[in-house]
Amino acid sequence: MSEFVSENPNQYTYIIAGGGMAGLSLAYYLAESKLTFDRILIIDQGTEVPKTWSYWSDELHPFDAYAEQKWNNLQIHTFQNQTLDLPIAPFVYRKIESSSWTKSIQDKLRNNPKFEFLQARVESFHYQGKFAQVKTNLGSFVAIEKLFDSLSPYPCDLTNPKELKQHFVGLSIETNFPLFDPSKATLFDFRIAFSNACEFMYVLPTSSRNALFEHTFFSGVLLDEKAYIDQIKAYLLAYYGLSDDDYEIKASEKGIIPMNYVRMSQNLHQKIIKIGTAGGFVKASTGYSFKRTQELLKKLVEQLETNNLQAFVLNQTRLKVWLDRIFIQVLVDQRVKGSTVFEKLFEKNSAQRMLRFLDEKTSTWEDLRLMTTVPILPFMKAFFKIVLNRSTFS
Repeated sequence: MSEFVSENPNQYTYIIAGGGMAGLSLAYYLAESKLTFDRILIIDQGTEVPKTWSYWSDELHPFDAYAEQKWNNLQIHTFQNQTLDLPIAPFVYRKIESSSWTKSIQDKLRNNPKFEFLQARVESFHYQGKFAQVKTNLGSFVAIEKLFDSLSPYPCDLTNPKELKQHFVGLSIETNFPLFDPSKATLFDFRIAFSNACEFMYVLPTSSRNALFEHTFFSGVLLDEKAYIDQIKAYLLAYYGLSDDDYEIKASEKGIIPMNYVRMSQNLHQKIIKIGTAGGFVKASTGYSFKRTQELLKKLVEQLETNNLQAFVLNQTRLKVWLDRIFIQVLVDQRVKGSTVFEKLFEKNSAQRMLRFLDEKTSTWEDLRLMTTVPILPFMKAFFKIVLNRSTFS
């Protein structure tokens, strides 16, 4: 480790730019690690918007205790109005509220004298000799070892209809009377999917009167916020018989997650390391990020612990990279309804196999077997489009 110059108050062993999920998770793993460091600075503007994170796991996770709700059963409603009940044991599906998680992790880190927080706007990153520097509206700060950047934009053009995004608006509601079954979460409700774009409702009931409803698209074209909300209200009326007077909106959330595939490879010899969405931690073909981010950050810290400064790359086999790219191309081309692809996968494979597949934990044989359960023609066309270098991504 480089020598730390303690007399400079603006020098730190590590600096984490961004105090969102990725930045605070990294700080948590650094605090729990065997690494020795003098000071760590976390810089954040303090404008984080509350959101919901969900994940599934078949083993214990350090953040399980922060889950507001958990489910052992999922369900999918198909476009043809069939219901697929999916018991997922030994997996458990969990929901975390970002605001309570953030406060808990911040409180834990503030009790550690080696961590400091700065509320400031990050303006730029620079190399300063053999160190890294971050410039903010409150001054400049130097990282002796590493500067972790979770703020830089991921290369995705939000205005380009050929660049896939997961975009959604969610409403958390409380009804005037008991209505929901909190023992089941709805992963996909495709009954609202009338176009070839992948469109669905995502429903997480936390009690008989409280639930989160998210209207979600996997597509390149964004909508006005009102369009998502109108669809949620129409869905509540059509499938739950709820008029506006029957419930109160307790909270709302929205998001845009890039789903275009960009191969992110970083050398840990570098002083500036991108993490989170900026580092390509989101799974391109699904937009899932919470659990994947945790796994990648733990791997990053383990490499730092053992002084393994080789390339830090996303742990994907060549086959899984190709499957991601093909799946994205299918959703972009819209030659088949996105809902049809997911419905076929879950109809013809066990829920456990699908969750392992989405986690990239399936074997090559399982991957190939899964591919026999999707609509073959649009997937073959997408494959050849990529091979002929006419795809929407490189």
